[in-house]
Amino acid sequence: MNSKREHTWWVHLLLALVTLSWGFNNILMKVGFQYVSAPQFNAIRMIIAFPFMLYFAFWRPGRTPFAKRDLLGIMAISVVGLGLFQVLFPTGIDETSASLGGVLMAVMPVHVVILSLCFRLERPEWKSFTGVALTLIGLAILTLASGQAAGATDTTLRGILFVVIAELGYGINTTFLRPYMKRYPPLQVTGLAMATSVVLYMLVFIKDLRVLVLAEIHPIVWLTTAYSGLVAFLLANILWNLSVKHIGSTKVSVYGNLPPVIVLFLSALLFHDILNRLQMLGALIILSGVVLVQFRKSVPVQEPLAGISAMPDSE
Repeated sequence: MNSKREHTWWVHLLLALVTLSWGFNNILMKVGFQYVSAPQFNAIRMIIAFPFMLYFAFWRPGRTPFAKRDLLGIMAISVVGLGLFQVLFPTGIDETSASLGGVLMAVMPVHVVILSLCFRLERPEWKSFTGVALTLIGLAILTLASGQAAGATDTTLRGILFVVIAELGYGINTTFLRPYMKRYPPLQVTGLAMATSVVLYMLVFIKDLRVLVLAEIHPIVWLTTAYSGLVAFLLANILWNLSVKHIGSTKVSVYGNLPPVIVLFLSALLFHDILNRLQMLGALIILSGVVLVQFRKSVPVQEPLAGISAMPDSE
C-alpha cells in the first residue's frame, strides 16, 4: 500500500498545480471581462487552444486510432459534459462575485457522487446522501443571498445556476470519460473531448464572434485568454484526465475543494470582494457537504451498467 502511494505522489502534485491554475483563472477571467463579453472571452481562449486539441486527438505520434463507436461515444459525452461546462461557466462567473463563483466551483465533487449513485457506479451510504443534502441547503441559502452581494460584481440567480450546472457538466466529463482512457492515451481522449466542446461553443455563440474586431482587442485580453486557454483550459484538462486514469475520478474530484480557497483569497486581496454573513453561512454549509462526501467509503457495485466501468476508490 505504501509503495503504491509512493508511486502516485506525483499525481497529487500535478492536481495541486491544476487547481492552483483554476483559482488564478477565475480572477483573470474577471479582468478580461472588463474588455470583452464573457462569451467572446471564452471563444478567444478556446480558439487559441484548438489547434493543440486537434493535434493531441488525431496527429500526435503514437496515438491509437479511435474505433468509430468510441469516437462517437467520447464526442457525445463531451457535448453533454465539457460542452455544457464551456457554454455556461463563463457567463456564470461573469454574473457572480469573484468569491462566490469560487465557492460554487466546489460543488463538482458532489456532482460526481450524484452521478455515481444514479448510474449505480457505487453503493449509497449515509455520508453521500448527507453531503448532497448539505450542498443543496447551502445553495438555497446562497440563492436567497444573491441580491446582497458585497463584491465588485453583482450576483444573479442565473449566475449561480449557470456555475452549478456547468460544474455538473464537468462532473459528467470526469466520470464517464474514464473508461475510454483505459483504451486510449488520456492526452488523445482529452484532445478530442475539448475539440468537440469548442465546435459546440462556436455554434452556440456565433453571433458574439461575428462582432469581434481583432485589431481592437486590448492586449490584456490576449494575455488573459492565452493563459486561460493554454494553461487553465488545455494543460489543466490534460493533467486532470491523466490523474483520473491513475487514481480514479472519485479521488481526483477531492481537489475540486482547493480552487474556492484560492479564489476567496485572491478576490479579497485584489477586488476587496468578501462574502456577507448569509453568503458565508451558505458557503460553509456547501463546503461541509463537499468534505463529507470525500470521507465516505466508496464501494463500487458488482455489476456496473453496460459500457461503463465502476470506479473503486481504492484504485
